[in-house]
Amino acid sequence: MRSAAFALCLALVASAAAAEQPIDPRDVRFTGSSAVNELCACLLDARRNAEAQGRLDFTAEVEFVGTGEEVTARIGMGPAYAVGRINFSGHSGVNDSTLRRAMTIYERDLLDVGELRRSLARINGLGIFEPLGFADIIVERREDGVTADVTVRLRERKRRWWSVSYPMMPGVGPLRASLSSRLPPWGLGVFDATTYVVSLSMTGFAMPFPALERPVVPGQELLSGFAVSPTMSPRTMLMHYGSTHLAHGIAAMLAGETPGPLAVPITSAGRLKDEPLICVPAKPRLWRLRRGAAAVVNIALVAFIP
Repeated sequence: MRSAAFALCLALVASAAAAEQPIDPRDVRFTGSSAVNELCACLLDARRNAEAQGRLDFTAEVEFVGTGEEVTARIGMGPAYAVGRINFSGHSGVNDSTLRRAMTIYERDLLDVGELRRSLARINGLGIFEPLGFADIIVERREDGVTADVTVRLRERKRRWWSVSYPMMPGVGPLRASLSSRLPPWGLGVFDATTYVVSLSMTGFAMPFPALERPVVPGQELLSGFAVSPTMSPRTMLMHYGSTHLAHGIAAMLAGETPGPLAVPITSAGRLKDEPLICVPAKPRLWRLRRGAAAVVNIALVAFIP
């Protein structure tokens, strides 16, 4: 059974969610053999709430007393920040409107770090840029103290590439090879040419065939995920569209992101320890099963989509 200290921690988190002003640092004390586990659960909940509320100045310190069965957490939360302006840098081909549609956080919204993570994952899903992480995000606070501008630094991949895929299992899918290239930058929205790929592919030992494809584009799902080729019948192209979106939707449902660990400085007897306390979030429910199901979906995507 969780202690009264944990209930007090949840009350602190709830009060932070309801307040727009900074929350003064507060102390929460945990005792007993499960003190450290309850402390970590409290701190992770507090951080999650701070991220959702756009509180960029979340702080936590821990003080150990005696043998470690009595710990005090000092938690502070700064003001809630709103998104001022969203900028992109380092791209020359993709139009800004395509990138903005992929974002799930918008200007004048609270600076929700979880939605910012989701936005980065959706931009990574375009396959046009090198993988993005939080190191590629620049947050600049304005003088008003409650607004921050966000800049996403992008690095474009090579425009042309080739690939060879082998069947994962004997008899499941043929050998495939392709030479692909993105179209030059031109147009807006559904006509943003950089989101299209022209390819020359060969399946097994058949003759190579050309194709024009628009992979699934976040924010423009209904107008993407299709392929056009003179060797594909209308029925085959429709099946390709449906199968691609089915696989994309299943993969999105099975995907789950676990926040990173939280490092908290520790003091004992008034002295700062060299090693911080590391609080590791629990894995999402059915995490291994979801990972395995996602892998199966990826195999089916490669093997069975025409």
